[in-house]
Amino acid sequence: MTVKNYRFADIPFTIAMHTPFLEKQCRNYEALQEGIFISVTEEEIERENVFAEPFPKGYLESLAIYRKISEAALAYDTFLFHCSAIAVDGEAYLFTAPSGTGKSTHTRLWREYFGTRAVMINDDKPLIRMEGDAFYVYGTPWDGKHRLSTNQRAPIRAICILERGEVNRAERISPAEAYPSLYRQIYRPQKEREKMLKTLNLLRAVTEHVPLYRLQCDISQGAVIASWEAFHQDDIR
Repeated sequence: MTVKNYRFADIPFTIAMHTPFLEKQCRNYEALQEGIFISVTEEEIERENVFAEPFPKGYLESLAIYRKISEAALAYDTFLFHCSAIAVDGEAYLFTAPSGTGKSTHTRLWREYFGTRAVMINDDKPLIRMEGDAFYVYGTPWDGKHRLSTNQRAPIRAICILERGEVNRAERISPAEAYPSLYRQIYRPQKEREKMLKTLNLLRAVTEHVPLYRLQCDISQGAVIASWEAFHQDDIR
């Protein structure tokens, strides 16, 4: 058993690990300060093994640990959101959709288009934290198959629901229109009612304070331009 200190979303954690997988995965998030103690049992690790083909124990332990981190983070107005988050000029844009829709492909196009102006915050499971009426996205080491993340935070400029389409078209949508899709992409604690309510309250606050969009797009730089212009329409007027 290895015990180390880490910091995720500016929250200190102390994690006990059974395997070296998690230690390697989280090496860029190590910290000196002790924090919320997180550990999982062999039974909790095995419970993550719901895939058609069995995954290594280290990977399953990582999932179980992040589940507990996400639930503990709620006390700090922080929750897990499944999306691909990219920052340009210091502001973050979050693209969310069911797995396989093309979130990673779209943010790759952003990196190609904006070059050094763009920084990949997290490509899969970042944490979102509320501070007053502002929301920030944080990189985490749970960053998808491409392992794209940065240990930093950025204020969220826009959240966009991504859909495949033949014509590149982005539009501002209401919280009511966005909520069902966003709800499906958050981590929702199932066993504790208070944590579930806290998660839903944070999601509602996000929809009230962050501009929301829908983007239908193909795989081209035109998709980047369409979304960027929609996000900055008020700047153009």
